[in-house]
Amino acid sequence: MSVFKRRVVQLLVLIVFFWGLITFAYSQEPKQCPSNGTWIDPHGFTTICNVPDCYEAMGRISEWVSFTLAILVAYLVGLRAKSGLNANKALFLIGVYLTFISVIFASELSKVPEGVCLDLKPVAYPLAALGSFLVVWFHEDKNRSKSS
Repeated sequence: MSVFKRRVVQLLVLIVFFWGLITFAYSQEPKQCPSNGTWIDPHGFTTICNVPDCYEAMGRISEWVSFTLAILVAYLVGLRAKSGLNANKALFLIGVYLTFISVIFASELSKVPEGVCLDLKPVAYPLAALGSFLVVWFHEDKNRSKSS
């Protein structure tokens, strides 16, 4: 199989995987809190409804993005200092970061009630697609480079 066809297949597999993962996360959304603010869980215990709103979810997403972006930048700076960084490696790592963030995005937004943050929920899909593209296209295949 040619390199181009193999990369297209890998890209499609990654996109299907991440889109399925994101869709699964969104399917687990909690329902709206009852009017009295308490739930009765499957074991019969009454608990207080503690479903976050959109602002709380975006705050947690912001924390994750900031923390992981700082780690990515520090890693890229370290690679650059050791002369181990090239454009392909940087774009590959950015792709890994974007796919990771897309899952975090979906995971955090899946905790808000149905019908909330509707304008933000689709953002995870293009993040996953772009990250998958960068991972597939800029991944350095060790076996291919040895045989060349």
